[in-house]
Amino acid sequence: MDLIIGILGFAFFIAIHFIPSYIAIKRNKHNRVMIFCINAFLSWSVVGWFTALYLALKDDPQDKMYNAVKPKRM
Repeated sequence: MDLIIGILGFAFFIAIHFIPSYIAIKRNKHNRVMIFCINAFLSWSVVGWFTALYLALKDDPQDKMYNAVKPKRM
């Protein structure tokens, strides 16, 4: 029983940990690889996690150009 609780806790932690990367992918950010790297390697500090979250939520003019030029998949 303790093993199952540990596995579920770890899965929950990973899901919370990668929220900034998920947001960047869903918002089709032009710098989503950089956001993922910050999230994966620097989010052990709370500052790194909030930096990745800020970058994922920030509106950039480059994102509008990137999404306008990028062809849509069918």
